[in-house]
Order: sequence, then structure tokens, then C-alpha cells
Amino acid sequence: MEDEFDDYLDDEDDAEKLELAQAALDRGEDETALDLAEEYLESYPLDIEALNLCAVAAANLDDETKALGLYRNALRFDPKNGAIHHNYGVLLERLGDLEAALKHFRRSLELQPDFPEAYINLGNTLDELGQTEEALAMYDEALRRLPDSPDAFYNKGYALNRLGRYQEAVASFLLALEHNPGDAPSLNGLGYALAGTGQDREALEHYRRAIAREGDVATYHYNCGLSLARLGEEEEALAEYRRALEIDPEFFEAWVELANLHSQQERYAEGLEALASADRIEPESPETPFYRALLLEKQGNLEAALEELEESLRRDPESVYTLNNKGNVLMDLGRLDEALTCFDAILGRTTRYPLAHYNRACVLARMGKVRETVRALSAAAAGDDRFLDDALEDPDFAEIRRTPAFRRLLGGRKTVA
Repeated sequence: MEDEFDDYLDDEDDAEKLELAQAALDRGEDETALDLAEEYLESYPLDIEALNLCAVAAANLDDETKALGLYRNALRFDPKNGAIHHNYGVLLERLGDLEAALKHFRRSLELQPDFPEAYINLGNTLDELGQTEEALAMYDEALRRLPDSPDAFYNKGYALNRLGRYQEAVASFLLALEHNPGDAPSLNGLGYALAGTGQDREALEHYRRAIAREGDVATYHYNCGLSLARLGEEEEALAEYRRALEIDPEFFEAWVELANLHSQQERYAEGLEALASADRIEPESPETPFYRALLLEKQGNLEAALEELEESLRRDPESVYTLNNKGNVLMDLGRLDEALTCFDAILGRTTRYPLAHYNRACVLARMGKVRETVRALSAAAAGDDRFLDDALEDPDFAEIRRTPAFRRLLGGRKTVA
């Protein structure tokens, strides 16, 4: 009888150990949680709850190898456990194995269809895979089950931002903040959405509130800098870019924007230094030679600019924007046949680039080919009729501006001499 009573006390002690492990995990004391749960597993090696708890704590401690092994063991013992599939998916997503994460999130929802967090994480994985529309549907499923979920509204807002649906994103972030006031990531997302609708001044207010709460997040400073630059507050923008780079010296986009702002201020040496830093971070990015070409072009160093554009095209041969700039530089160098080849190549890839038609018209006008110029300019105006206004004063059209065909195309617009 005494032995049975001792066994009962031992079982109670073990159960309490697992409860203490869960409490430690909830407090963020992962090492304590892991130690207690592992002690419990010595007596109950097949306990699914303990295996899951150990795996979560190990993952939080960045011991992914241990966590992966624990999740696999748990699923071997209980393959129909939706929570384990979900938590395993979270770890796989973190490790970049997105397809495997997708599989486990979907299995989790097959087993537990009313699991809002699984819908959110499935949505996040789909978004990372570029399937943003499908991700939105998952966030909506989460909200159907948990209408007050700030996480679902937050993730939905970010997905909408990525799709350029900024007004909808504003509404989603406002709902996220209604349920979680002062949340810095949501404030940053709201700022980005407002900036997307052209409300940079309002965006600044939200970026600054996000920075006041989490000042060590480089992205918040970077986004704040973008809005300041668009508002013409260049020194303040520079300060934000520099702060972002203090926090994260490997922030490629911040180096590029810093360089662009230096270029606008004609501080070319500093701009080139910033681009050199960007190149060290992403040595095969086509952006750095592209922006270096713009800077060199502003300095009047067209041959060097052309070399940089060639390098950018080597890194990204499909970029119509780089090819267009190459055509412009060739035109400025007087190499009209080569420039025309660039614009023709763009139009061979896409018809939805009226600027290439316009630049092609510029080349043809300088060649004195009136009919072909008018056809090219007409094609540009079909995409954006503002090009006709540009042609009124563009010096490239000076030699043909008085011709009847050119005048007919411009209609009642007043030409200049």
C-alpha cells in the first residue's frame, strides 16, 4: 500500500514538473523549460505534450537540430496531431524550407480546421513564396474564426502593401492597431501604406511613433527616410538612412538610397562611396552599377556611365529600364544607330513601355526621319498623351517641329521655335 502511495506522489511530482516547464516557457525562460521538460521525458519518453514543449523551447534557443528531431519523434508517435504539424511548420518556415512548411500547415488545418494561427502562418508562407493573393485568402479565413486577431489584420496589411493595394492596407492596419494599440510593426506598416497613397506627411507621424517604441529597427528609420526624401527634407532623410545603417550596416537598400540622395545634392564622391558599400554587400546586384551610371551621367562622364550600364545588363539582361537608360546615354554620345537598337529591343519585349516609343522618336527626329518620328511619337502618345506636351519643347525635335506631319500630330498644341 505504501509503495502505491509513493508511486502516486511521484506521478504528481512529474505532472507538476511539466506544468512548471510550460509556465517557464510562457515566461520566456526557455532554458528552464527545456531542462524541466527533458527531465519529465526521462520518465515518459512518449509524452507528446512534453516532446512538443521541448521542441518549442529548443527552437527558441536556436537549437534547430534538436527541435527538428523532437518534432519528428512526436509525429512518429502521433501523426494526427495538428498542433505538432503546425509548430513543425513554423520551424521549417524559419529555416527557409517553405514547401515543407506549407505541407505541414495544410496538414495541421486538415486535422484542426478551426486553427486561426495555422491559417496565418500558412498565409505568411504563401506570401514568401510569392503567392500573395492566396495568402490574403488565408488571413481572411483566420479572421472568420477569430475576428479580433491583430496578427491576422497585421499580416493582411503587409500583403496588401506588397500588392500595392494601399487603401485596403490602411484599413487593415487601423484594425490591427484598434486591437493592439501602439504596436510598432503595425504603425510602420500603416506609415508605408499611407506613403503609398501619397500621404508622406501623415506617414511620418506613424513611422516616428513606431521608432519611439522600437528605435532599434532599421527598417522603420529607412522608411521614414524615404518619406522625408520625397518631401524634400533631405538632411533629415540622410540622418534616418545613416541611423538605419548604424543599426544594420548590411542594409543594401539604405546604402543605395543614401547614394541617390548624395547624387541629388551633387555630393558625388559620397554617393560613389555609398554605392561601393552596397556592392560589397550584394556584389552581383544590377542596382549598384545602374545607380552608379546615373551618378556618372550627372557628372557628364558618359563613357563611364555606359560601362556601368553594360555591367548592370550583364547582371540582369532582362531589365528594360537599364536598356532604356543605355539608349539615352548612347543618344547623348551621338551613337544614334546603337541607341535605336536599344529602344527597338525594348519594344520587342514589351509593348507596354511608351517611354521607349518616345525615346525612339527622339532618335529618329535627330536622324531627320519625319514620318517614322511621327509614327513613334504617336505610339508613345497612345500610351500617355503627355508625351506630346514633352515633344513641344524637347530639343531633339527642333529640326522637324515645323513640318506639317509633326504639326498635325500635335493638333492645337502650340509649338516653340
